[in-house]
Amino acid sequence: MQYQAVLPILGFNDVTSYRLEKIDDIFYRFASTEADTPSFTLIQPAALRDDYAFELPESAAERLGLAREEDALVLNLMILDTPLENSHVNFLAPLVFNTANGKMGQVVLDSAKYPGYGLADPLRNFLAHEKDAS
Repeated sequence: MQYQAVLPILGFNDVTSYRLEKIDDIFYRFASTEADTPSFTLIQPAALRDDYAFELPESAAERLGLAREEDALVLNLMILDTPLENSHVNFLAPLVFNTANGKMGQVVLDSAKYPGYGLADPLRNFLAHEKDAS
């Protein structure tokens, strides 16, 4: 699906049009449709942690046109590495997609309010937790 960035992605302020492709139930590919920029791998946060929740600032919800919670899709940027467990996840600056109107944006959370979320949390920390839980 095509999305218009109404809240720019940090470092890509001039890019406003993106394509989001679902790879499987956990991973997504995210790329610009208008510029020669790298593509990104995104991940469903619920696949890694059941405590991931935040309050979307009202100004962000307005810009995204989010009136209903069920229209929001929240994904996190990954920094991929080999092997996969050496990858990192950005929980502090999620991407929020309005699946109803095709708008999206990056929301930078207040680290003081969400101290358990990092910009580059090691994926292996959450994989080990999942293994312990099973």
